[in-house]
Amino acid sequence: MKKALAVLLAGTMALGLGACGSSSETAAADTASTEAATEAATETASSEDTATTEAAAETTGAAEETSYDLSGSKYLSDGELTVGLNAAFPPFEYVGDGTDSFEAITSNEGNATGFDVAMMNEIGKRLGVNVVIEDMDFDGIVPAIGSKIDCGATGMTITDERKEAVNFSDPYYNATQAVLLPKDSDVKTEDDLKACKAIGVQAGTTGETVARGINDSAVVSVKSFNQAVLDLVNGKDDAVVIDQVPGEAFQKQYSDQLQLVDGSVFNFDVEQYGIAMPKDDEVMLNAINGALADMKADGTYDKLLDEYINNYEAE
Repeated sequence: MKKALAVLLAGTMALGLGACGSSSETAAADTASTEAATEAATETASSEDTATTEAAAETTGAAEETSYDLSGSKYLSDGELTVGLNAAFPPFEYVGDGTDSFEAITSNEGNATGFDVAMMNEIGKRLGVNVVIEDMDFDGIVPAIGSKIDCGATGMTITDERKEAVNFSDPYYNATQAVLLPKDSDVKTEDDLKACKAIGVQAGTTGETVARGINDSAVVSVKSFNQAVLDLVNGKDDAVVIDQVPGEAFQKQYSDQLQLVDGSVFNFDVEQYGIAMPKDDEVMLNAINGALADMKADGTYDKLLDEYINNYEAE
């Protein structure tokens, strides 16, 4: 651009020196030449700026298109992400009233909703794949990963035992176990819990592991927390070991009948939830971790957390 301007100015000077007319004519010629030079320089600069902007836009567009390259994924290259969950774990997943509109989900016949459903919907949108929800027994989710489903997102705690069978995403939620009790229960300490004759749990959960460590002979393992809580309400069990936040949701649902005791009273450890995936698909693992990290960075994760967990109301 600077070179073009110099050439035009040189031409203007030459015209001024070689002119034979009056001084006014010479001045007019100089002014016209200067204006032409300025206009040409401006057009050149504008053209170069436009080209630079277009090139930058193309580069950005290319970066967006290739930020989640799934072509090498064994399970996602077909454009579909099948997610296994157990919709009896509010507010992470439960059966809704069908009014939720999840853009990426193409199949959700059971009207599953909750934080995990919304999180996977958002991940699906960012990866450019459709999300299919499969509601199933919790203890069948890990064995089904890589065959019936592509991943499990169901408030699943990352454990060394599970990591032998599946890959886990980066942790997305910290949790602790808690204890649901009847309103009139006398259970106050870990020793009191050990003395219980029937402790309800959901099969395959870390709650079951914790309960068996307290009093294995008292553990009553059922397929869903819905059933465990109903058994507690109906007097069949003395307590239910359950994750803190779902425990709060069930306590609100049965506020006249149940109380929830924080896990710290019983010295329960902090746990971390992760998305479980097949071990033979690193592309999928990296893509989901990337989408999850981006959601946390741009505030989407906190927005979903606030909507589905912090402001959850028992239905």
